[in-house]
This record gives sequence, C-alpha cells and structure tokens, in this order.
Amino acid sequence: MRDSSVERARWLRDLLRFLPLRSQFVLSGNTRDLQMHEIAPGEVTATPLSRVLPDRLKEAGYARIASFDLLNGFRGIEPADGSFLTQLGLTPTNGAAAGGIDLLSATLERHVGAEGLPVALIVDFASRLVARNEALSPAEHQLFSRALILSHSARARPAGERRLPYFNTIVWIVDKEGDLPDWFLVGNPRIRHIPIGRPDHVARRSMIRSLVRGLPGAQKAEQCELDKCTQAFVDETEGLLLLDLSAVAQLARSEGVQFDRIADAVRRFKVGVTEDPWRKISRDKISSGEEFVRGRVKGQSHAVTHMLDIVKRAVTGIGQSPRGGRPRGVVFLAGPTGVGKTELAKTITSLLFGDESAYIRFDMSEFSAEHSDQRLIGAPPGYIGYDVGGELTNAIREKPFSVVLFDEIEKAHPRILDKFLQVLDDGVLTSGRGDRVYFSEAFIVFTSNLGIYVPGPSGERIANVTPEETFEGVRRKVRSEIEKHFKQVLNRPEILNRIGENVIVFDFIRPDVANEIFDHMVNNLLSDVKSLGYDVTLTEGAREGLRGLCLADLSNGGRGIRNQVESHLINPLSRGLFDSGAEAGRRYRIEGVRPGASTTIDLVSEHSP
Repeated sequence: MRDSSVERARWLRDLLRFLPLRSQFVLSGNTRDLQMHEIAPGEVTATPLSRVLPDRLKEAGYARIASFDLLNGFRGIEPADGSFLTQLGLTPTNGAAAGGIDLLSATLERHVGAEGLPVALIVDFASRLVARNEALSPAEHQLFSRALILSHSARARPAGERRLPYFNTIVWIVDKEGDLPDWFLVGNPRIRHIPIGRPDHVARRSMIRSLVRGLPGAQKAEQCELDKCTQAFVDETEGLLLLDLSAVAQLARSEGVQFDRIADAVRRFKVGVTEDPWRKISRDKISSGEEFVRGRVKGQSHAVTHMLDIVKRAVTGIGQSPRGGRPRGVVFLAGPTGVGKTELAKTITSLLFGDESAYIRFDMSEFSAEHSDQRLIGAPPGYIGYDVGGELTNAIREKPFSVVLFDEIEKAHPRILDKFLQVLDDGVLTSGRGDRVYFSEAFIVFTSNLGIYVPGPSGERIANVTPEETFEGVRRKVRSEIEKHFKQVLNRPEILNRIGENVIVFDFIRPDVANEIFDHMVNNLLSDVKSLGYDVTLTEGAREGLRGLCLADLSNGGRGIRNQVESHLINPLSRGLFDSGAEAGRRYRIEGVRPGASTTIDLVSEHSP
C-alpha cells in the first residue's frame, strides 16, 4: 500500500530517540495488535510487532538480534541462522534454542557483555515470566535482579551511519507496566517504559485504504465512492485495533456486505447485528405511538412529546455522531414519585419491542457502596467474581439492542457515575475482564427524584415543589436542583453536560389526571375480574365513594392511587367473593364502600339474565 504521508508511530519514535540513552526498554499496552510498518519508501503495511521491532532495530544499526519467549525459547532473527545464539553460549537447532527462565537469566549477562557492534534481545510475553508479582520465586527474583544490575553496568558503543552510542539492548514486551516487579522498573534511570497506544485515525486510515479495495463491489466503484467508504470506515471504527479492522473487512467479504454498507459490517463485529435494528422499527408504529403512550402515561403531555422526539431521533439516526458509537438515545426523567417515570420507560420499551419486560433495569439504590461498580462491570482479575462478569456488561452483550433503565440514579455511588461518562461519550464500557462492551444500539434511561425535596436548616427533608405550583414553576425548580446536585454536590458537571437538554421533568398528578387514572385502574380491574368468571359492576354511588377514598391524597402520585384502589376495592372485593362462596358465572354488584379499620363493601348477587 502506497502512502505519501507516512509518519512513524509515537512509540517507535520514542524508542528510536532513547536507544542511545537507555540500555533496556519495556513496551506495554497494545503490543498484540498490528503495527503500521513502512517496508519501502512510501509503502506501508500492517505487521505484527514481532516483525516491526527487529526491522527497526536493524535499520538503526543493530548487527545481531534475537528473541525469547517461554514457549519457543531463543530464536535468531538477524541473522536467522542461529550464529548469534551460538555466540551467546546457546546450542541452536535450525536457528532456535530451547530454554526457560533460568537459561534466560544466564544469557542476559552474556548478551549485555557481547563485544563488537550493538546487539538486541527481545523478550516477548514477559508478563508470563512472573506468576505472582508480589511473591517472586527464587528463579524469578534472580532473573530480574540480574537484569537490574545489568541495566546499570551496560556500556554503549557507536553504531549506525550516525555512529550513535547504542547499548546491547534488552526489550521487554509486557501486557501492563505493572506486570514486572516495581523495584526493577520504577525509578530506574536506565530503563525506559514506552506504552503502545491504540491506533489513531491516521493509522486506521492508512490501513483502511488498502482494505476498502478488497471489499465486495469496490473493484468497479469510482474513486469518490471509495473515498467516501474509507471515511465512513475510519469514523465507525474509533477505538478499534488494526486487527479488528482486518476482521471487519474479512467479515464483510465472507457475508457479502457491499463496500458502501461497511457500517453494517462494523456493527456486526461490535454487537453481532448486521443490519441496523433501529431502522427496522416500523415508522407507522412510532408515528401512531403517541396515542398508545398517552393511554398509559396520564397527564404528562410534555414528557411524552419530548420522549417520542428522542425515540424518533434514535430511529432515524439524525444527530448521531459521524464517528458512531454513542447510545442511540439518552434521557433523564425527573419528577415526583408515582407520576409515571418508570411507566414511560416501560411503555417506550413496549412500543419499540412489543414487550414492556424487554428492558434492562437496574435499581441504583443497590449500588450505593464504593465498590459496587464491580457488580455492574465485573471484578478485576484476582478478585472474587472475576469469572462471573458484570451484570450490566453481561446484559448488554446478550441484548445490545435494548432499553436500559437506571432507576433512582442519584442513589448510586459517585464512582459508578464516572463509568457512565465512558458510556455517554463513546458508547463503550470496559469490563473488569478488559473486554469492550458496546452501547451503540442501546437506549439509556435515567430516572431520579432529585429536586422534589431539599435539605432543611436542620438536615431534614423539606418539599422543594408542591402540587399548588404551576408546571413551569415545578420544572424550573427541579432543573435547578439537578444542576446544583451534579455541579456542586457531586462535582461532576460533565455528566449532566453529556445528557444535555434531554432532562425531562414530570408534573404532579393533578386532580383531573387523577380521575382519569382512577377510572382506568378500576375499569381494568373489573375487566380482569370478569376474565376470572366473576361479572362485577359498581353502582355510581359506590364508584364515587371509592373515588373519594382513593383520591384523598395525591402526594404519592399514580402509585399511591394504585395502593388505595388495592386497599379499598381489591382487598374487600376478594374478601366478599370468598366469604360469600361466590360462584363463577354469576353477576355481582357493589352498592357501597364503607371505610374503616378495614374497608368493607356491600356486595349483592344478581341472577344472570
């Protein structure tokens, strides 16, 4: 692949810069990924680190290069005939020599003291040399003690065209910097730690240019179409490795995904869904969804309209970041208890999936402890529960296309809130096992009671808003308290910034709405009773008497009305039908409701016509 603007990776520039200054190096991070490698002027290819590193060391002026890992032992790279291994006191066969940690320890000294032009030894998979970092075995301790001493005793000699003073270099390749003993690495002026980061957009673009031409349909495409595909490929793969890019291209070829639909192949790679599931949702269903939602969520016209706008945006994809990744929708529902926040989330789930139970719900009051984030994302290696994974990460892996409800988010520990930054920004969460879990197809819903009550002078809870206020007054006060909570109490304004204007404030249940809710609940109850074989009706007087009992206190919203209906109708009706030996198929009439310590009803049996 030709590239006129080839730039060496940052880690490689750092390595070459410090070769004359340090005797040993530790490479960590993205070491198992492919690396962009210039094999000829202006010609680059994606190559494993095990090839890039020796080539660059040879180019810098190292005359002989060998590698070591626990599986393959020692291997001569430059020259490949094993003569360098012989000079190190090894007995190679076909350019390789078996050996373990003890032989490596002994070989290090001969390597560092080798005469002539500078030489290099690459110790790959060095993280596996240590079983327990905090409790080294005698062999492990001897290895790194010797390496520590040799790092200080090493002497440089001129090499290369510029005659720079290079050492007999040792390069340790590890997963994480902390995999090696701290006393060996930390504070050692003769060792340079160099992290290898994930590929940036420049590296991805360099590789993607060659990958695009191999995609289905690309051979006959115009250059402008290929450029457009390249840009889409780059945008959609933010955060992916070069190995992942190659896998996406292979997936597209094996499943016949056309080059101009590369986003579908990326989506399949990330979450296992080839087509965009949001675009498969019936537009007619969403268009007519307002009546469906308003039938279940009473008295919240503003909330319903705003929520449906966000849903429509999620379905159409308008406003999505060109780089993709972010959740399809994010909404923060705030307001008094029992006004329909959770019900709205359930209703939207039912609208999208046809099943209100299809949402993933987390009661954040269960995550108030400092380390409860491990329940969500999984425990790190070495801790109990590591093999189980996290509740959130597991759920999204199983159902990437879903509504995720975080109920009473203000009760979660601030440490957990920090995890949401990653989700809201990039649509990705790294599990305790190190896996990346994608939220790009999820619809995120937060609910909260923030702003309804505020602390009083003595620490007691006092009402910040009351039903006597207008909805505009309620909304203004609630929004103000939410901002205060995130900015001043939590000191995390960035979380609220990522939610943006998708904070939806619910109104109190007003008397007219309460009447609607009451009639809806009672009618549904009588319908359910009829399905059980009992035809029960209410006289007008009994209904109004029941209405007065159930709507006397609206402070707990619709949930409070449901509780009152249960107390004043469901319980006494069940009692009356049971005690009277009611028979299925007969008709009954409730003529009165008499409150008391235990509400009773006047239940009259009627003969069927």
